[in-house]
Amino acid sequence: MSKRPLGLRPSNENNAPSKRRKLDLPVHQPAKLEEIHSGRQLQQLLRFQQSEGPQLKHAIQSFKAFLDSILHQPDDPDIPKRQAILKDYLESQSPRDQEEQDHVYMTDVMQSWSYASQSNNDSLLSAVPAVLALLLKTISPLIDFRGHGIRLCRTILQTTQLRNISRGLGAPKAKEHVISPCLRLLSEVVSFDGGALAKRLFSRRDSTLNSGDLTRNLRLRRASSQDAAEDRRKPSVRYNALRYILANLKYQDQVAKGEILSQANIVKAIFDDLKEDSPEIIAEILSVSTKSIVLDKALPRSSKSRLLNERTLGRIATLYSYEESSGGSTISDKSVDALAHEFLLLVCTSPEMGAMVSQSGWYPPGTESDNYELSTEDEGDTIDLGLESLDWFEKFRDKVPVRNTTLAAFAQTLRPFANTLQAELLLAMFKAAPELVADYYFKKKNFSFDPKLTATWIGYSALIFSTVQLPVPGFLGRRDTYARAPPPESIVIESILPQPMNQKTLTKCLNQKTELITFFTIRLMIVAFEKLKKVLACYKTASLQQGSLWEKSSTRLISEFCRRCPTMKEIITVYRTTSDRKSLQREAITRLLADYHEVVPQIALDEKFDVSAELASRLTQLENIAAQPEDGALSLLELKHLLRIAQRSPSMRWWHKPETLQYSPFTTVLKLSVYASDTVPLEQIKVLLQSIVEENGILQQQTQISALDALVSSLRTSEGKAASQYVFGFLDNAVLRLVRKPIKYIDDLTSLEESAPSSTSECDSSPISLLLMTLIEQWPFIVKVGNEGTQDVALWLATYLGRSAHIGESIEKLQIVRDALISAAVDEYHVSILSQAFQRSETANSPSASNKQMGEERSGVDSDKAEHNTAGHESVDDLDDIFATLPGEDENHSGLTTWARKDVQDAIEDGDVGNLIACLCSEHLDIRKQGLTNLKKLLVKVEASSYSEKQQIYLLLGELIDTTEEHSLTQPLQPFVGVFATRVLLVLKDPLNPLYGKLNRFLNKGPSWNVEKIPSYWVDKILVHPPDNDDAHYREVEWLLDTFADGLRTARDMEVYRIRNVFERLLSLYSSPFLSTFHKKKILALAARATCVEGSTTLITRSGVNSWIQAQLSLGGPCDVILQRLATRLLETCDQRRVSEWSGGLLSKYVEVPWYLTHARHGATLLK
Repeated sequence: MSKRPLGLRPSNENNAPSKRRKLDLPVHQPAKLEEIHSGRQLQQLLRFQQSEGPQLKHAIQSFKAFLDSILHQPDDPDIPKRQAILKDYLESQSPRDQEEQDHVYMTDVMQSWSYASQSNNDSLLSAVPAVLALLLKTISPLIDFRGHGIRLCRTILQTTQLRNISRGLGAPKAKEHVISPCLRLLSEVVSFDGGALAKRLFSRRDSTLNSGDLTRNLRLRRASSQDAAEDRRKPSVRYNALRYILANLKYQDQVAKGEILSQANIVKAIFDDLKEDSPEIIAEILSVSTKSIVLDKALPRSSKSRLLNERTLGRIATLYSYEESSGGSTISDKSVDALAHEFLLLVCTSPEMGAMVSQSGWYPPGTESDNYELSTEDEGDTIDLGLESLDWFEKFRDKVPVRNTTLAAFAQTLRPFANTLQAELLLAMFKAAPELVADYYFKKKNFSFDPKLTATWIGYSALIFSTVQLPVPGFLGRRDTYARAPPPESIVIESILPQPMNQKTLTKCLNQKTELITFFTIRLMIVAFEKLKKVLACYKTASLQQGSLWEKSSTRLISEFCRRCPTMKEIITVYRTTSDRKSLQREAITRLLADYHEVVPQIALDEKFDVSAELASRLTQLENIAAQPEDGALSLLELKHLLRIAQRSPSMRWWHKPETLQYSPFTTVLKLSVYASDTVPLEQIKVLLQSIVEENGILQQQTQISALDALVSSLRTSEGKAASQYVFGFLDNAVLRLVRKPIKYIDDLTSLEESAPSSTSECDSSPISLLLMTLIEQWPFIVKVGNEGTQDVALWLATYLGRSAHIGESIEKLQIVRDALISAAVDEYHVSILSQAFQRSETANSPSASNKQMGEERSGVDSDKAEHNTAGHESVDDLDDIFATLPGEDENHSGLTTWARKDVQDAIEDGDVGNLIACLCSEHLDIRKQGLTNLKKLLVKVEASSYSEKQQIYLLLGELIDTTEEHSLTQPLQPFVGVFATRVLLVLKDPLNPLYGKLNRFLNKGPSWNVEKIPSYWVDKILVHPPDNDDAHYREVEWLLDTFADGLRTARDMEVYRIRNVFERLLSLYSSPFLSTFHKKKILALAARATCVEGSTTLITRSGVNSWIQAQLSLGGPCDVILQRLATRLLETCDQRRVSEWSGGLLSKYVEVPWYLTHARHGATLLK
């Protein structure tokens, strides 16, 4: 069609046609919702009329508004009236026959729903299930509406309504307004009345739990909105579908849960993209999964594992990086990553939870059984192949099978180097399933551990460090005992020094200029050595039970460890390049050197390390510790490590006097042990010195009390200070001469023994120390010089002779030594001092007193001990006092009458009231009755007296009377209770006593005492809780020990002590480095008292006192003689047959050999 010419076109000025005007359509205002005033009105409003489609939706909307006013306006005063209207309406819908199951409830509403489905009225199709869900939600908490709710749920689960629901669930994705109401309705049905109809709903699962529809609906997310409140008001289809699935998991039985979890598509849809959900949804998913699945003991593990698979765990692990918006919040106050971490910790560390299965630690599958043949040395026709007889022992070099395949795969997906919570989870998995460690690091070979100070390197290093710190699994993975064969060392070594830490890498780390990398490597090697020592200890124990395979495997394990750790040359280089100002690094590298010498001496001896010079340097620096207290502790630790090296190093020159030291290293260490403070490793020094003097024959080793103890004690003055420099110089010169020419002095000793009088065989067998021969030789030179130090040397010689006599050395031979010293003396004062040598040993400066003093210096209770002595407290220094017999009952029972002739204060202070209390514990019934009667009379007298402390005394006596009457008088009151009451009485009379406050609080607890709980109560209050006065702790401990010892008089008392673990607590207290010898002897006195009341068997079999004595003797101390006698006493008084069966006949070994001497000999062997 051709266009009209331009000139022929009409002009737009006057004759242009006007445009068609747009018509304004009438705006339809929504009809006003009707207010409901009666049930009849509501029934008329909801009546179904097919011809009035719009009116039906209006009626449904009015009903919804009515329900909203009930549900969401709880403070409205008209709520009861509205509930009554609703109940009236629901009752009008009930069938006449209440037991009719197929009746259609709320017929009009259900017809409206069917009409909407048939006419494709989406608006009505959405409104009806929405209002039904709201109705169920409204009446769910109202118990009066339960029957109506049940009938409504049954109607909804009928075929017609299920058809409508199925159509709604399968509606197109765009029709969220149709899908969501159906999901909400089903959620309310399954959760109504605690899941009363959940089983019925599951029986219709073809319509209600269709896998295809639910999977699709779980993926229907709404675009993320910045308005969290709007998201909560109009939740997405996924949210409603999740609530429906979670409601089923909460209320269905185990069979139904298992079938739901078997739908892999549904489980996958729940956890896929979990990171995109809101915090509320995530918290609800994890909460229901925990309570209804993981912790459900009735649900089989196979069903749980369908949920807790590798994919699900990985999706939950993505929540570690969840970013919460400012408007989001979880159900609890915890963040999303914390909730995910708690869930994963629970399911990944407990075999009962579903993700983890039982495993055998370091034994791979197929190796944990003992059903294999091993050749033995006793079989003459076979060759002992050792570990080669196990065909599986060499199979796990690069790959190891595991039982927990799910956790092994999940562990590889974690990023522990980037997130501390993920590192914590991985370590918890390693601890719960040790088999995962080797598998994890075998698969991480591609990770380069070259030292780079990056965040990734630091995070991964921290993971390896924490892995090495994990505890050794019990029995290395077995349940009850060690296996016949050890686990493969290729698996064990991964838990000690994982594969990334090979020799090449560790050497690079040590040679780095960055101090942090070097220090980390040193610390890692230290914890690796500690782990190796623990594993080797397990191997040693297992070898005693299962045979030599474990010894061979331990050798191979050490060899594998040596191939991975740096060489000794590298460690020495780092030590020499570490500045003295860097105390922390220097202490660490010194400790590592000591570990090399102690654990892998075959590597340590490859390089020469002059420990003598280093030890001399550190001993010189000890004088400056007081000036630098911040470095003092680290310097002492470094000294401790150097002593460990010196004890095992063959290159240690104890008798070479360096220029930096005033004396030889031996004498310097000896001097250190004399004036050592609490922080100095005294026990380790003592073991070291003992091994040195025994190896070189300086002192005799035959007496029960070590001659070294006598020497150290003699070098300490009465004020607790070290002897003068002249004495140490004289001793140092004598020891050096003895070591250089021992044969000469041995001949001198032989000559002295031949000249000694041999009146008895005992004298001939008593030894003396070889050191005395050197002292005889060198003393004349000191006298000849005649300087101001001669008097100090004479005093020390006299003291040392006295100490030697006290420990059991031959008095006749010592007298010859003394006479030789006197003959060389010129000054009469020196002669007088030496003449009184053996009298000095009987004074307070005896070795035992010096040992006591030394212990008191460590515990810092010198003032307390002085107060004990001045107050007249009983001493336990004497062996006869410690092992005294039990006190008997007073046959006169003077306490029944003497108290009446005195006033209250005098009766208490003179002990008459205490004697009266003791009558309650008498074996005679008449005495007990008279005692109780007199105690009641005393109570009246106390109340009427003017005694200042009468209220506390009245309360004590009243509670004692009530306690006695509760236990009746047919049996004596336990002596412990009587002693306790007496000692409480003595405290209450003195308000300044440090226990005054605690005892008053005890009396205010109740009208009577629970006798069996008294010991544990006071152990806790005194040993655990701080004292009321800061300096009164050890006075309280003394009161406790005295009460326990004095109160232990019968087997009944012993039984109470056993039940309340008194001995275990006090034996642990004994090991405290701050406890004085005074208190330690009191603990031993209590143990000795137990042997008098048939308690020896209990102490051995229940408290393990035999092993405890062995441990204490190995450490050495001033109480060694008492410990030896206690061990003998226990063996003599126990039930021999029972103890022999219990110990396998090994108990007697604990008292045959002085264990501290055995330990010292072992140290000497290592030194050689």
